Amino acid sequence: MNDQQDAPTGTVTTINAVNIARLAGVRRAAVSNWRKRYDDFPAQIAGTASSPLFDADEIRAWLDKYGKLAELPLADELWRELDGLRGTTDTVEVLITFAVALRHLFDHHGRLAAELTTETFENDRALTEAVAARVSTTVGELDLDLEPLAPEPDWAPLLRLLDRAAEEPSAFEELLVSTAERAEPRGAGVVPPELARLMAGLADRDEVFDPYCGLGELLLPTLDSGVAAGQHPNRQLLRLATARMLLHTRTPPRPAAGDALREDGFPGQTFGAVRCVPPWNVKDWGFEELQFDPRWEYGLPPRGAAELAWVQHALAHLDTSGVAVLGLPAGVCGQARGRRIRAELVRRGVLRAVVALPSGALPGTSASTVLWVLRNAGAEPPGGVLLLDGSRLLKAKSPDWDALRELVLPAWREFDGAGTWPEEPGVCRVVPAIDLLDEEVDLSPARHLAGSVRTDVAGIRTAREHLLGLLRELPALVPEVLPEDAPARPHARIGELARTGAMTVLQQVPTGAREEDAAELTALTAQDVHAGRAPSGVLRGAAEPVRLREGDVVLPMLGERLVSRVIEREEAVLGPHLWLLRPNPEQLDSWFLAGFLRNSANAALGAGSGTARLDVRKVELPRVPPEEQRRWSDTFRGLFRLEHGLHRVREQGGKWVDDMIDGLTGNGLRPPRDEERG
Repeated sequence: MNDQQDAPTGTVTTINAVNIARLAGVRRAAVSNWRKRYDDFPAQIAGTASSPLFDADEIRAWLDKYGKLAELPLADELWRELDGLRGTTDTVEVLITFAVALRHLFDHHGRLAAELTTETFENDRALTEAVAARVSTTVGELDLDLEPLAPEPDWAPLLRLLDRAAEEPSAFEELLVSTAERAEPRGAGVVPPELARLMAGLADRDEVFDPYCGLGELLLPTLDSGVAAGQHPNRQLLRLATARMLLHTRTPPRPAAGDALREDGFPGQTFGAVRCVPPWNVKDWGFEELQFDPRWEYGLPPRGAAELAWVQHALAHLDTSGVAVLGLPAGVCGQARGRRIRAELVRRGVLRAVVALPSGALPGTSASTVLWVLRNAGAEPPGGVLLLDGSRLLKAKSPDWDALRELVLPAWREFDGAGTWPEEPGVCRVVPAIDLLDEEVDLSPARHLAGSVRTDVAGIRTAREHLLGLLRELPALVPEVLPEDAPARPHARIGELARTGAMTVLQQVPTGAREEDAAELTALTAQDVHAGRAPSGVLRGAAEPVRLREGDVVLPMLGERLVSRVIEREEAVLGPHLWLLRPNPEQLDSWFLAGFLRNSANAALGAGSGTARLDVRKVELPRVPPEEQRRWSDTFRGLFRLEHGLHRVREQGGKWVDDMIDGLTGNGLRPPRDEERG
């Protein structure tokens, strides 16, 4: 017998068991159990016995009736609906169409549900036809070279999220970036916005070119005020980049597909600024066929030094007053194979500055990173190179971008204008060109700045006493280890406790407003919670920001391990990607709640979106009377204090060890003699 069931006619949208499980945030086996246990579970309307299909609207209504419809953030909703189209439609093309439709809503200050009648919005085929018409109109109005796909009726669940995405475009942009990283892991989506802004500050011009533009991170800072052009060999990624720009401007950059070294998409054109993080350690960059290329004005790049080919390609597209800034591996500064080209760049005054960046400046690589800042050979040479070492500017093991900008931008602007900048031992120095043109031509900032460091003996002594004080405090925070002999208690889920008023579950929902005058609020970020540090983020554009209160419990939605935190005195708002639980103090103690949230078994309670995202509503707490909760609370509070103390010892102790080693190796300190040892 054939167990195939005919598909329904009309505009019914079907859904399979896998996507039902995603909707509910459960495993597929749970859906099979529901079909057996509930008589009113919607009947199969298509598919086979092993792969049944159901009416999507009926399934949603049934899940909502029984409280099983997972309430997910918009980013997860978008992922979920996009996952439902995988295998039948090119998801990149779906995202491009979605982005153009969003651009239509931005331009018309409207919402799709308001533009369409209720019947049209709820009818799958009419909805997709209406969106297709608006996409076609927007492509024509903006003269976009995109040709988006016409949406099909099975796109309707995704298209109904357009209005929410218009309110929160950052969620859709996150989806674009994640898709780009999957499509092209190398060189796509790896330039953080902080680094992009720093590079824009170094090369701040109205016309910008990025010959390896990835998803357009280095072009974004210029879109509102200038003209941008980009090239990339991956045509699909370039289409995604153009679509992403539509979230920020009506005039996306001029794109060109192809390998910029072999197939220059902008021959003979020059720009006021070139900003680029080219691919690193590429062997096959065109050495054989490009040996006589006129771009190699400063020397033929060695076969194993593709980065120097990109440097000269950038210079070939720089106008006489322009600035180029490139993110490169630190090895380019000292490798023997690039010595002749480095010497020529310094001798002719083209290389103006080298900035050593902190580790983690470029996610996805452990290699040390530098920025090279270059001018055209026709510009007046300053007679030296500005070297800046920002490699130690870290905050909780992440780059301290504010400190890095304060170090780099004022120094570069003064040096670029006057050719001078005061030396700061170990941090920055203008090195005369003649001092760099030795046998090695090593341009590493650390090599030329290390000898000028002065050891702060008094500061290291003070740090030592502070570290010893921290170590003396820790033993009192270590609790006794006592076995539990009481029987197991009944449990209740967080979602159930929220419905009964024992607590409130909150998230921060930004509106996506991009106005420059939108208020900036200090925000607690997921990174702050993981690192145990003070709020360090910035939130802009939230209509009703969730302000932290004493006794709130926060925990990140994502992460390799569960981390919770009780708010005590922090004056900040809740950042994105965080859960906030606000317990009713008459029923739940904050420290009791925070401790049980940290149970490692909760890490398996994902939201069913294919990512390691915690669905906090599924976490279970034991039912314990409030007066008994305080016993647990005191112990949990001590453990959290112990953890915070260990964080401080690790951070401050590690810095003190580094300072001691620098002092002992830099003639500022000496090891103790035998009679001086305690």
